[in-house]
Amino acid sequence: MQKLRLFTILMILPILALTTFDSAFASGDEIITNVETRPILDGVEIPRVEYVDPDETVQASSSNSGATFTFTGDGWGHRVGMSQYGALGMAKEGKSYEQILKHYYTGINLRQDANSSVKVILNPEQTFTLTPNGDFKLLNEEDGLEVSFKGSIEFSQNSSKEAVAKIDNTMLTSTKGFTLIPKKQQDSNYTTVSKVRHGSSNVTADYRGSFYIEPDDQRLTLINELDIEDYLRGVVPSEMPASWGTEHLEALKAQAVAARTYAKRIANGRYLDDDVSNQVYRGKSLEHTNSDKAIKETQGVVAVHNDRLIDAVFHSSSGGHTENSENVWGGKFDYLKAVDDRYDTNTSHHHGWSVTVANETIAHAVFGTTDYMVSDIKITKRTDAQSVQEVVVTAKHKTSEKEVKETLPKPNPQGQKLPDRLRAQLGFSLNSIKFDVERNDIFTDVTNTTSGYDEVMFLYDRGVISGFSDNSFKPNQTINRIQTARMIDRELNLTAPPSSYQLKATDVSTDRDYYELFRKMEYHRIMTGNNGKMNPGEDLKRSQMAIVLTRTFNLTKPSNTSYQYADINRSTYSETSLEAIDIIAYHGITTEYGKGKSFRPNEPTSRVMFSRFMTRAIDESFR
Repeated sequence: MQKLRLFTILMILPILALTTFDSAFASGDEIITNVETRPILDGVEIPRVEYVDPDETVQASSSNSGATFTFTGDGWGHRVGMSQYGALGMAKEGKSYEQILKHYYTGINLRQDANSSVKVILNPEQTFTLTPNGDFKLLNEEDGLEVSFKGSIEFSQNSSKEAVAKIDNTMLTSTKGFTLIPKKQQDSNYTTVSKVRHGSSNVTADYRGSFYIEPDDQRLTLINELDIEDYLRGVVPSEMPASWGTEHLEALKAQAVAARTYAKRIANGRYLDDDVSNQVYRGKSLEHTNSDKAIKETQGVVAVHNDRLIDAVFHSSSGGHTENSENVWGGKFDYLKAVDDRYDTNTSHHHGWSVTVANETIAHAVFGTTDYMVSDIKITKRTDAQSVQEVVVTAKHKTSEKEVKETLPKPNPQGQKLPDRLRAQLGFSLNSIKFDVERNDIFTDVTNTTSGYDEVMFLYDRGVISGFSDNSFKPNQTINRIQTARMIDRELNLTAPPSSYQLKATDVSTDRDYYELFRKMEYHRIMTGNNGKMNPGEDLKRSQMAIVLTRTFNLTKPSNTSYQYADINRSTYSETSLEAIDIIAYHGITTEYGKGKSFRPNEPTSRVMFSRFMTRAIDESFR
């Protein structure tokens, strides 16, 4: 079975299972519908958000487009209310459906409710056919008269927004639509509907009950009205594998009661959708003897709290612990409390999931453009059940290198920050909000086989280096004096000079973004310039590197210690530079001295070379 490629999912207040078919499981053994439905908070349904299957949209970039991020977690779905795999686990341990429901819904009771009917909106194409099987009558709602027909009836809507029924070759129009009703309520009656949408496909499927074909603005609306128990026969096997009932019927019974309770609560005065908007309903075509038995043996049973129908939300897999509703959707329900769920752990394979996400996928979702490169994703708030409540995404603009941060979840139109929205706001589908995130590569051009890797990572962890906006470090590129000053300032966290202190160097104007940086360097006598100029963009020579490091870390040596270099004449070379080179040699920061060895004082310093020498100056273990 193919996964749904793009579908609308109720990420805010979902009820059903969010799972996908896995080839490791035989058909019928796995929860295969990629859906959850929402409960209602104070009579208001939470609007849907778009959900994208990560297998179709998330791929680690093979180009130099920034670090990828790996998300790992447990569970599948919102983790509120009943875990379907947990229900299976409890059934395997001999628990009854009542025990299952009372475990996942705190403080509830079960009661017997009167029978009722529901109306479900189906989603056929603009032109579709109804083929009754059994004794049915067709009414024209415009005049209430019965219309004679045999076999199939084709329905469409014309440009005048009239419903059109094609019977044989006769076209009959109605401004109010048509109704197809079985003359007797009997189990053998059903209607075949062509071109009806099931997930991502249009299929031909069978349905029980009556049908209302009504004109609308753009196309006909098709409504299926039927007894709620018959409705459940098309819902329960759509939400939980009917095969589970062969040995563990109590799990299917728990599912039947939850589905019945949800339908009764939401159907009061409104239509149900047949897809992820509510509960998935596939009609007679998906009915199964196991689920039929579970429905019959719990006929009329619903779950209540304080004598009111509950929002019987459920999900595929809790990851070992369910969650409080307020930590997912913001709405607090006394019966939707976090509970330990070892039963789920024993049965579900939705533990230890992992997905790797391209930098540009997250950047586009969070910042609205791929002009930013994401540098960090940090989890800042969790619940006791390990549900992530807040993350901070940090990025740099690729051109200006300006750093920006965004806190997720972003608020909804009502200004609420609902944690379950995290599952879509990072640009891909998180299986649940119980997750960790790790950046895979700090720099795209520095790996553990790169010379100087340990030193670069050491400085990165100290916050001394952050690389370029494309997440590269460019280790072999020459380091300039601005970059050197920034690394030093980050390491020392230098205090700013008094406001009265004026930079003596004449080649750094006050409108440059590094003006204050060089004021610090000059004031603390780390970089003092040459002939009145700081030369901020010039390459840093190796001899200058030695001077900068000795001043930065206050390095000294005994007065009688000196070294010989094959490429330095001690009698003519700059005394200041020679002293600094001897000092870093004395401390083991450089070993490029002695018979036949050179220091190369006038060569430019590469970024990785400066990182290695700076790290050795900070930490003796690297020498």
